[in-house]
Amino acid sequence: MKIWPAAVILSLSVFVSIEIGLVRLAARGFEGPDDVNYYKMGLEYSRELERQKVQRDNGWRLEVLQRAPLRCRLLSRDGSVLQGQLQVAFKRPATRSQDQRLDAGFADGVYSAEWQPAAGPWLVDFQFARDGQVFRARQRWSLK
Repeated sequence: MKIWPAAVILSLSVFVSIEIGLVRLAARGFEGPDDVNYYKMGLEYSRELERQKVQRDNGWRLEVLQRAPLRCRLLSRDGSVLQGQLQVAFKRPATRSQDQRLDAGFADGVYSAEWQPAAGPWLVDFQFARDGQVFRARQRWSLK
């Protein structure tokens, strides 16, 4: 009596069952891409390039003093502090469940926002608006 054909079929069945289970588990936790407007982003590419050129010409720069809680300054080309409206988006690279969007308050030349980050990688998007001009910056942080 030959048992090897049944062992091969049983082994393949177990392997396929495990693979199907792993694929279902992975698909259940997937939240989709962070931004689904890729087509619109492509259409606005020229406008974004122009905005970046104006941003470079302004000479504004972001200086992060502390990450958690967030403390930062926006400085002009000559080093003076800029006052305007600063929005900060804290994003996880792989999930949306911990994403936060905050308006930073301004006091004594420093913008601040209270947030309690979890350890790990973060994408931090800064958007500063003043007199109709917009400054944007993105930083990658790894918090411990």
